This record gives sequence, structure tokens and C-alpha cells, in this order.
Amino acid sequence: MARRCVLACLVLAAVAGGASANGRSPATASISFRQGHESDIVAGLTFGLVISRDGGATWAWMCEDAIGYKSAFAFDPKFAFTPSGALFATTLTGLKVMRNGCTFDDTSAGGAFISTDLLGPDRAVYYAASQVADPAHGLVEDFAIYKSTDDGVTFPTRLQPPGAVSWWQTLMAAPSDSQRLYLSGYRYVPNPSAPGTIKEHLLFRSDNGGVGWTALPISSLTLMPNSVIDIVGIARDNPAHVYVRVEFDDNVQSDSIYRSSDSGATWQLINHKPMSIPAFLVRSNGDLIVGAGGLGSEISRDNGDHWTALAGAPRINCLAENAAHEIWACTLNYAPPPMPSDDAGIMKTTDLATWTKVLRYQDLTEAVTCAAGTVQRDTCAASWCGVCKQLGCTPSASYSCPLETDLPGPPAKGGCCDSGEGGGGALALGLAVGTLLLRPRRRAT
Repeated sequence: MARRCVLACLVLAAVAGGASANGRSPATASISFRQGHESDIVAGLTFGLVISRDGGATWAWMCEDAIGYKSAFAFDPKFAFTPSGALFATTLTGLKVMRNGCTFDDTSAGGAFISTDLLGPDRAVYYAASQVADPAHGLVEDFAIYKSTDDGVTFPTRLQPPGAVSWWQTLMAAPSDSQRLYLSGYRYVPNPSAPGTIKEHLLFRSDNGGVGWTALPISSLTLMPNSVIDIVGIARDNPAHVYVRVEFDDNVQSDSIYRSSDSGATWQLINHKPMSIPAFLVRSNGDLIVGAGGLGSEISRDNGDHWTALAGAPRINCLAENAAHEIWACTLNYAPPPMPSDDAGIMKTTDLATWTKVLRYQDLTEAVTCAAGTVQRDTCAASWCGVCKQLGCTPSASYSCPLETDLPGPPAKGGCCDSGEGGGGALALGLAVGTLLLRPRRRAT
């Protein structure tokens, strides 16, 4: 009964709007630095994104509508930030790109469902389509990998791994060899012993920029019907050292990390957790870091043979390292009592001992400034007063937000899902439920 109540609250919270529109708590899902200009930073949020042009000193918000997606279920775009300043985002209706700081426009990907993208070390931009045929919307089946060498203006190169596929999960290029690519996904095939289908997991390697692909063995990975394989890291100086995460290796909630030192020919288990492992990082110095949210974080200095707890680390949900060797982490800005929060959505460290708060949602003051007629101006900025109230921040005076006493009060108490336009109830609900469900949301398997 309690679980049904929580699920009912999630459905109601999905229509509450603002920072908890999709039923999840406000949280940071990803951190992307502009390649070659790392003072420009984009953080993907569960309620849009924030962008900084000054190394994280100040941030401005864009809502989901401006990026080009809006869905009742949780969805986190994958971002690629090129040296020119172009910001690519995967969406349910194509690969979008923002070049003017205000509008995410269509690319030659059209309206296909884009499951993942990649910015290679050679500045090539890739995207993977995972589109089933949809004649009603003029979409044909497309499960190819596309490549651009002109900053995503065109994607003339079509790369097709062998065999059928139902979904591409992750695509990664080796930092020291732009021609070395690793790709994971899965396909559904008829069940030979019963009606219905079964999932077959896919793992490929390319040694020539995607022109040809080699299927990699996965028999040593513990895989279940609900599992997915994520490529989560490649050594900075050795393209043969690759790491994958198996999600739901018990078919319910646990994750494992595997390493290969021979380009995916063999795999060895190096870390396992009874819950999600949302964050994994291969540092430039070769150290490995695992972030497991409330289960704590660990570091290995011997390629995963031994692990040591990172004392005092925040609740890490994603990890990134910049060229200055700073570690940036998605952290827990809010938490329902008595659970402690990190009081920040992003924190960073240089020594893994002292963590500095970089982004606190309650310190936000601005939405990205754009011209009238843009979705960012007409929809996102127009809603900033309400969103800011949910986050507990103080909007800039330029928004002329009504005083707290002038805002409509919340409706009469109606149970666990009480949430008015002001969003206090919706935010509290998102915190309570979202904190329990910290696993980053991906396509349902």
C-alpha cells in the first residue's frame, strides 16, 4: 500500500510544474566542460540545465522546453560541448544544437530518437540513432552511428555495426586514440523456448573510427534480463584499458564495474555494490573513482585491484575531471530530514579531501537572457519566479517577481501529494522520492 501511494504521488507530482515537473527531486545529472575553453560549463539538471561562462562563479538556467524535450517520464539529455561553443543535446526528437546561446535548433538528425552522442578528442561529433519506424511521423527505422567533422553542421558519414539492434546505450572514444571507439547496446530477439522476446546484450570495438566493428565477448559479465552495459571509462594514455558498468546485475538494483586491459577481449570484476553505481571516473593520473551516492565513494590507485573509502566525500551522482585536474561532482543539494544533504548540486576538489561548493540551487538568481520570441524568454524566463520559489532562491530584481505574501497560497492539505503552483509540496515530494531513487534515469529496458 505504501508503495502504491508513492507511485500515485509521483504521477501527481508530474503535473505540478517547475523544478519537480517529472516527479524527481531537483538534482544535477551531468557536468560538461567546453572542449579547450573550460571556463564554459554546462550542468544537466533534472529540470533543464544551468550554464556558466566564468568557471562556475555564476550560473543561469534554461528549462527543458528550451532544450527541446518535455516528457512525463524522467529523461536526461547527453551533452557535448565543442571548442566552437556549440552545445549538442540528445532529445526524444532529434539531436539539437545551441550555437547562439539561446536556442536549441534541429540538426540533420531530423526527428529521430537520439540515444547517445560523443565529442571525440579529434573534435569529431558522433550521434547514435535508436529510432523504430514511425510512419505517422515520417520516421524510418534508423539504428546507425553518424559522424561529423565540421562541428556538427553535417553528418555525412554513416557507420553501421553488424547485426540488428534495438537500442544504443553508450559510445566512447579513447582519449589517446580518436580512432578507437567502444559501443554498447542491446537487441530483442524471439525467445526460442517461450512466446515473447529476450534481450541480447551488445558490445563492440572499432579501431578505425567506426568504419569497421568487432563484437566483444561478454560471457564473463554477469548479465540479467534487466541489465544494461555502459561504457564508463577509457584510460587517458592507453586505449586498450576500458571499463564498463553492468547495471542491475542482480536484475533488481545492484551494479558492478569491470575492466579490460586487452581492448575488451577479456573482462575482470573490480567493484560491486548492492545498489546503483551512478558515477565512475578514470583520472588523468590513472586513479579510478567510484561514486555510489549514499553508499559512499572509493578510490583505487592500482587499476581496481584495491579500493579505499574517500572519507568526507559528498554523495556523488556523477564525476568529471577538467584539464586543471580538478574533480567535479554532481552532489545532493537537498535531502529530506533527517538525511544529511551536501547543500550543493555541484562540488569540486583538487585533493579528494576538501570539497568546495560550486553550485547551490538556492543561490541561483537568473534564467539565461534571450530575446522575445524565443522559448527561453517566453517560457523559461517567464516561469523563473515560480521555479526560483521552489528552489528556495531569490530571483534578480529584474524579474519583478511578486513578494512571497502576494503569491497564491498552497491548496488545502490533501495528503502526501499536496503541491500548489508555488511548488513547495511538489518539491518536498520530489525530495522524498527522488532521494530514494538516485539512479540516473535512462531508457526503460
